[in-house]
Amino acid sequence: MTLLRSLLEWALILVPLIVIGFLGYYFLFGAGVPMEEPSGLPGNGGFFQVPLATPQQYSKNAGVWQFSLTANYAYTLAGKVVERHEYPATMPDGVIALDLAVANGDLLANNNLQYFTFTMGDRTLEYRYDVPTYTGLTEEYIDEHISNNHLVFLDPALETAVKSAKVGDCVIIKGKLVDIRGASPKTLYLVNTSTVRNDAYPAGCEIILVESYLNVAC
Repeated sequence: MTLLRSLLEWALILVPLIVIGFLGYYFLFGAGVPMEEPSGLPGNGGFFQVPLATPQQYSKNAGVWQFSLTANYAYTLAGKVVERHEYPATMPDGVIALDLAVANGDLLANNNLQYFTFTMGDRTLEYRYDVPTYTGLTEEYIDEHISNNHLVFLDPALETAVKSAKVGDCVIIKGKLVDIRGASPKTLYLVNTSTVRNDAYPAGCEIILVESYLNVAC
């Protein structure tokens, strides 16, 4: 009986330790498959802006042009591409290589985009719509959920990837909102980003220094 009792006492001590050890190993090593990126657009997308603790500076040189980019906000753009406009690499305007018009929110619900037409020109976006009352979409809501995004790149490979985005694609673009100051021997170039969702042309465009890009399911 003494031996049996000793074995039972040891079992009461060892079994919990074995279980704890197994669970610890599983959580540390057993789930070793890395988490995948979300495969779709989260919640019909959105515009997500976070102030930086201190301004961040970037630079880009092209020919005789030197550009400084100042960022005060981190920014995520998520939504459906409704129009696009590329620019040649001619400076200084070519520092912004691509404009993407993006819609999100309730504009993506219930096939609401069927009521819209979009047209882009040089740095401009025009949209027209005839939206049924039952959609609940107001002029204010529509204006706050369509954006003309001027995209700047420091990474040529990333630029090529983003330029592959087509109308109808859903995208998640992360980066910084930047003000641009450019100088050549004879000319200055100054352009500021929008930082609010309720301003209008010509001040109402976000200038995004692109740092990452995902093309996702809508």
